[in-house]
Amino acid sequence: MDQTDFDVIVVGGGIAGCATTLSLMRSAPDATFALIDNANPARFKIGESLPGESRRFLHYLSPSIAERLDQNIAKGVHTRSRVNASVWQSRDLQETPASIDPSGESWHINRASFEEDLRAYVRSVCNNGSTTSSKLINANFKSVLRNSDGWTLVVRSESGEEHTLRAKWLIDASGRKATVAQKLGAKTVKADSLIAFYTVFSSTDVDPDYRTLVEATETGWWYSSQLSDQKRVVVFHTDDCDAPAKVARRLEGFMDLLHADTVHVSKIITDIDYRPMAGSNMSYPQCTAAGSSFLSPYGDKDSQWCAVGDAAIAFDPLSYQGMITALHMGCTVGIMLARQLSPSTELRESFNFDSIKNIFDTVRDDYEQKKQLHYARSIYDGEFWARRK
Repeated sequence: MDQTDFDVIVVGGGIAGCATTLSLMRSAPDATFALIDNANPARFKIGESLPGESRRFLHYLSPSIAERLDQNIAKGVHTRSRVNASVWQSRDLQETPASIDPSGESWHINRASFEEDLRAYVRSVCNNGSTTSSKLINANFKSVLRNSDGWTLVVRSESGEEHTLRAKWLIDASGRKATVAQKLGAKTVKADSLIAFYTVFSSTDVDPDYRTLVEATETGWWYSSQLSDQKRVVVFHTDDCDAPAKVARRLEGFMDLLHADTVHVSKIITDIDYRPMAGSNMSYPQCTAAGSSFLSPYGDKDSQWCAVGDAAIAFDPLSYQGMITALHMGCTVGIMLARQLSPSTELRESFNFDSIKNIFDTVRDDYEQKKQLHYARSIYDGEFWARRK
């Protein structure tokens, strides 16, 4: 590895990490970065609802990214969500057409493919003649040390070889685990213990249902949406301390809960003859953290580090806010980094880490208020719901 010194190192090449580096390049083309990522694009990744408002952030990062999204929608890589349907405030299914949303229809994206497209664009930026000093490095983060002149990171490649990198600014975009920030002494504050069990189904039949479906039950809530290639994802959200969390860990238990507790999700799975997918790449159901959390602190202006995306604030999937906020955060942090790397004192003071902290706090406060209001509207009153009302 020829280049080892950078202005910025970003750990995590998901949506937030890519948005941060691309926003930095847009605002400061001469800045250098290393984006550290170890994603497997062949592995299914949960989190597929992309709101229509996301388009403006994608277009800001590069018009070609928004165009690529449109091309992949036309090819069937991603699907459109034309209706939001829910059983929440009553036991009747209530539908809201996407056409009445001012930001337009949303999409059910192939998350792994979408993120790989973002990394491909970052890679193209790195190969551009004016930015060849920036790198997208396929490696695992191992350790970090703060020196008098910046940060020193050790990363390990797929071959097991370790490399030492240095930078002025360090960005943690490693997701909910906040791997880098935790090593720096920051703590993730969890508001609840929500977890999500998900299974991907496939069918040879045609599925005409492109709705985003949410169905509340006594012990949690279910979500389902159609994916590309005649696949459908079904997700059960409950607290890890509740009895269904033990049952849902096995496929048999997951299926029993699905058919016993839901009406509309169960009907889709039955009518279209969906079967759980199986293979060497992944077995189902999978379980992942899904609760609300935030990092304390988000970063530090003196030592020059900052978290972004789920590493900074993680959202309940009910909000459909994770991906669009990751884009928003990444765009904003990229601008902040560009200002902080400027020789102009006026520019550095005009938008700094304190500005980022205020924005993050506002996002979190607004989210918590809306989340509490939405859960309060549910018709159910079991222990799961009582914790949220």
